[in-house]
Amino acid sequence: MAQHQWEIERKYDLPPEQAGKIKPHKIKGFRVGEPAIYDMTAVYYDTEDLALGAANVAVRRRAGGGDDGWHVKYKAGKARGELHYEPLKSSNRIPAALRKTLVGITLDEHLSPVATIKTHRTEYPIRAEDGRQHAVLCVDFVTARDERAEADREWSECETELSSDTLSKKESKAVFAAVEDVLFKAGAVQSSSPAKIARALGQDEVPAKPKRAEDSGEDAPATGQDVLNAMCETLTRQLQHWDFAVRIDAEDSVHQMRVRSRALRSVLHAARNFIPEHVGTDLEDRLKTLARALSDARDEEVAAEQLHERLDGEFQGQITASARQDLFGASETGIAHAARAVRRMLESPAHLQLLKDLRALSRDSSFGEQAAHMSAKKFAKAVMSTALTDVIHKATAEPTVDSQTGRAEVSELGAELSERLASADEDSVGLAIYFDHLHDARKAIKSVRYVSDALDRADVEPGKKRSRAASYAKDYQNELGSLTDCAVMEHWLARVARSFQRTGKDRYAVGLLHGLEMASLRARLDDAPELISDLVADIRRELPSAE
Repeated sequence: MAQHQWEIERKYDLPPEQAGKIKPHKIKGFRVGEPAIYDMTAVYYDTEDLALGAANVAVRRRAGGGDDGWHVKYKAGKARGELHYEPLKSSNRIPAALRKTLVGITLDEHLSPVATIKTHRTEYPIRAEDGRQHAVLCVDFVTARDERAEADREWSECETELSSDTLSKKESKAVFAAVEDVLFKAGAVQSSSPAKIARALGQDEVPAKPKRAEDSGEDAPATGQDVLNAMCETLTRQLQHWDFAVRIDAEDSVHQMRVRSRALRSVLHAARNFIPEHVGTDLEDRLKTLARALSDARDEEVAAEQLHERLDGEFQGQITASARQDLFGASETGIAHAARAVRRMLESPAHLQLLKDLRALSRDSSFGEQAAHMSAKKFAKAVMSTALTDVIHKATAEPTVDSQTGRAEVSELGAELSERLASADEDSVGLAIYFDHLHDARKAIKSVRYVSDALDRADVEPGKKRSRAASYAKDYQNELGSLTDCAVMEHWLARVARSFQRTGKDRYAVGLLHGLEMASLRARLDDAPELISDLVADIRRELPSAE
């Protein structure tokens, strides 16, 4: 069984001969307990191509400390943490639950030892005057074996780790400052290595800040094929990383994974003229299915965020405690239900196969070869022009009509919203068509943003005019985003109202919120045509031939 532990720590480098100069008893404002001494051995595992390390995840089997067993150390967004798994009878066998958690990154490939690290640790508990433990100061002497390079490395370091994630920001700053005062006087400096495993593998040289390829001496993409491969590889690795984050329920992980799935789909669609149609269409369809599954969970999160804003903002004091409890309960139930659906999707063979197929693209020398004859910049211009032209087509498109019935096709969400929003003398089908039209236009606008960001990460600029047009799309996408969030909230409230009616709960609060949400949504729908018209004009001004 896995236990989750949030990790907030700071690391310091200290020459071995300076370790004796550390005076823990001089840490001001805190009581330092008697030290505990441990001799620990940790064996680190990874795939053949070090996929875990590339995703900021480390897997180790530790023995000899106070937390023997299997550990997964990770960084997900701004959060760092550890998962602990109880030792198995066969200590060399990786727990099945651990493998399952990592499968989005490892793609079920074999994990083998990459480093063995032995640590002699002296651990000092740091307590407040009232006896509460705030942190632990660790002084480590380390010997490491790089199993693949057959190289040995030695060093010493210090680490201050908070003992609780409930400490206030002020308390956390105070304990770090007090410990650092003692460490710096002993000659310690902020660590230059992100983790022991990085130093063990000789990967501890970290640049002060990210650099573009031309500044760092790295090879910039030379051809359009290089650019396409770089964009797809980066987004695939990010998708795999956030797959892991969703599996451990990390904050904002569903949103980030959905963004990466949509970004990949946008890049493939914008580059469709350079990809075999059967390959691009198949991957786009499967990425769309993934995004749809994540969208349900993300919509529940958005509704929860807006519900808290409204009940703690303009409606504070107007909603009874009982009604608040019912509304928040409905939100928690919806989130839990959507999370279970996401977990089922992540555990499906189809999802694992999608990740494997996406990773295979970056290893396929023929992928994107239609762009191999183009320069990187010319290719960037081409895909950005395609993405921008798609916005114009979506924004000016006529409704799709079913060839058999002769009726315009509308989405389920559009049909539901229009039934509730349409006035007595208004055509609800026309309103549904209008909503779907705006929704499709906004998705095309977001695709421009995703393609622009992917090109930027590949260090390629699609020309000044196209970059300027893309910046317009980003601005308008933010404007239209409030309309989508409003539609999500209106749909959620309508569903909760039906649920409360069935269960006999008080519907007054839901009705109050729903009525105002409908009015807000209608106002945004009325304002949207002008926004779309202005955006199309701005894009056409930069790309006069993109009609």
